[in-house]
Amino acid sequence: VGDQIFISAAYETGATVVRVQGSELKEQWASDEVMSNHYATSVYANGSLYGFHGRQEYGPSFRAVDFNTGKVQWSVDRFKAGTVTLAGDTLLILRESGELMLASATPQAFRPLAEAKILPATIRGTPALADGFLYVRNTDTPAPTLVCLDLRP
Repeated sequence: VGDQIFISAAYETGATVVRVQGSELKEQWASDEVMSNHYATSVYANGSLYGFHGRQEYGPSFRAVDFNTGKVQWSVDRFKAGTVTLAGDTLLILRESGELMLASATPQAFRPLAEAKILPATIRGTPALADGFLYVRNTDTPAPTLVCLDLRP
């Protein structure tokens, strides 16, 4: 975002925002308690990060974090693991158990808009969004399932 870079990883690594200043990186904030992404990258919208904090096997939380300060704005504990995609001002949250949730990207509070089970588990691949169509696949055996959802208004 501008001259700032967000980096995050699980396994007791944590997250940091650094600012590019010439040929150097200056740490803005760093913490393992703010936004430790396991396999899903957080998204940025209007000054906030939205994403999963914690390892998949321990029931991560889903939260909003102030990008500039690292302050947790809100957190929903034991949310389950998944991925998050930003579409305008809407978060498309896809849990690995197969539920798709739409929520407002707002730092004031977690505001779900809709939820539906769209596929059987396990879903870990990041969905693709193109022209209002969301493409999602699972890792079902013996053959994965691919669905395309029309999310246009």
